[in-house]
Amino acid sequence: MAGPGPIKVEVEAVGICGSDVHEYVAGPTPVPIDQPHPLTGEVAPFVFGHEFSGTVVAVGEGVERVKIGHRVTANATLWCGAYPSCSAGWTNICRTIGFHGITGGGGALARFKPLATATHSVALGGVGPGDSALILGAGPIGLMLVQVRVDAGVKIIIVSEPSEARRRAATALGAMDTVDPVRSDVVAFINKINDGHGVTASFDAAAAPLSLETAIAATRARSTVVIDAAWEKPVSVNPTTLLRREAIIRGRLAYPGSDFDAAIAFAAHHKEALETMITRTISLDDVITAGFEPIAFTCHDDIKVMVRPERGD
Repeated sequence: MAGPGPIKVEVEAVGICGSDVHEYVAGPTPVPIDQPHPLTGEVAPFVFGHEFSGTVVAVGEGVERVKIGHRVTANATLWCGAYPSCSAGWTNICRTIGFHGITGGGGALARFKPLATATHSVALGGVGPGDSALILGAGPIGLMLVQVRVDAGVKIIIVSEPSEARRRAATALGAMDTVDPVRSDVVAFINKINDGHGVTASFDAAAAPLSLETAIAATRARSTVVIDAAWEKPVSVNPTTLLRREAIIRGRLAYPGSDFDAAIAFAAHHKEALETMITRTISLDDVITAGFEPIAFTCHDDIKVMVRPERGD
């Protein structure tokens, strides 16, 4: 049964997110250890998993919009509602922000859920019809960035990715061209394609040692670099590079509610393309050995690994 207010969801599938893997390898970062999180009131250990979908099997007292049998996903972001950023609608930069399955609040360890980060990122980068974009990294976020930018009419989309399989996926989803950053000079490659001009905006979804530096160098003057991935360790950036180009670096954390709604609408019209990004499905029993471990510590071509809880029974 569900208590007053909440609903109970039978989980169909859970995506392994890069944030989960970062915490597994280098955490705790957002995971609360010493003090309860201000919104969830929880400390570790708790269940991970914030990219989930499933079916409502029970509803609590007072719940009217959601009915038993509804197929649902959820906005994983938690916010307080009291800070000015929340009042302005930017709930994704609440000072006490939390996430289901990362700071407590009931993990599901969805399908298509990270898409909301891509819809938010395209707005921050300011690209649209006729513009050009460099996307560094062709994992789940990078490939969703490709699709959202194709939908927005971006003219030139170039993806930098060392994995050949992921480069092929980027091309299939609409990238104009791809480049292997291990074998080629990404900036020179872009200048050759784009008549010596940098791209309108760069989106770093790789968090690799040189990816941010490359993103800045590849972006034309007075344009924007959006950080779409989290680093496990600090990286060095020469501020003079930004000074000379009057470049703008913007961080992107999660997504506000409006971008989550836009992501749901996008997914409804691009179901087949999004499904191609699921490269493996594993059981709950195999989350560590077939999920976290190979993703974190091996060279692999996986894009999105999904977990089917019922297969672990």
